[in-house]
Amino acid sequence: MSKNNTVDTAQKGQTATKNNIPTGKVKTLADAAKRRKTREEQFRNFRINALRRRCKRMSFDKEKTEELVKKLIEQMNAPKEYNIVVMFDNSDYNMLKEAVENAKIKYNVLISGNTKARVSLAYMSLEGDQNVLAKLREIAPPSAKIYPYAKKMESVLPKAEPKKKKPSNNSKEKAAAVKAARKEKNIHIHRSKKTGKVTKRVVLKTLSAVKKRKPSVVVHLNPKKASEGSKTAKKAA
Repeated sequence: MSKNNTVDTAQKGQTATKNNIPTGKVKTLADAAKRRKTREEQFRNFRINALRRRCKRMSFDKEKTEELVKKLIEQMNAPKEYNIVVMFDNSDYNMLKEAVENAKIKYNVLISGNTKARVSLAYMSLEGDQNVLAKLREIAPPSAKIYPYAKKMESVLPKAEPKKKKPSNNSKEKAAAVKAARKEKNIHIHRSKKTGKVTKRVVLKTLSAVKKRKPSVVVHLNPKKASEGSKTAKKAA
C-alpha cells in the first residue's frame, strides 16, 4: 500500500468506529402531521370543487350551490361514525366486558370463544364516533385487534324522485297472444306439395345467425403424386 492510500486507523492501530448519524432526510412527527394535514386539506378542496361542478350540471343557482357547499363542510367537520369490530383473546372476555360497561359504551354483539371447538378468539361489534373509538383503544387488552369501518355519509344533494311507472293494461292472456304472434312471424309453416307434410322453416334475421346455421364447407385437396426419381442420395464427384 502506498503512503498516500494508508488509512488513519492502520497508522494509529485503533479499531474503526461505526457512525450511527443518519445521512438521509430525517422524518419527524411534526413533518408527518404537516403532510397529513396537507392531504386532508387537498381532499376537502377536491370534494367541494366536485360538488360545485355537480351543482352546475344540475343547473342550480349560486345561492343553492353555496347552501349545499356549507352543508358539505359541516358534514366533513362533524365527527365520523364507525362500525367497530373487536377481535380479542377469549381469556380477556370478562375483563373487556367489565371495562366497556364501566366506560358506559354500548355494544351490539359480544360473543365468547368456544373452548370445546378450540375457538380461542372472542368477538365484539359496536357503533360509535371518534371519541368512542379512542376510549375503546385505551381500555382494550393487548390481545385485542380493533377494526373501525367508517360509515358512508349521506349525499348533500337532494334525492331524485323515482320515475313513476306507466300503468299497464297488459295481462297474461295478452302477453301469451303477443308471444304466439311473434313466434308465427319468425317461424313460417311450409307444406310440401309432393308429400303433403308440414315442416317448420326458421327465418334467420341476422348475419351471425345465418353463419351459425350455415353448414360448413369441406374442401377436398387433390392427393400429391409420388416422385418417380431415385431416392438414393447422389455421391459427390
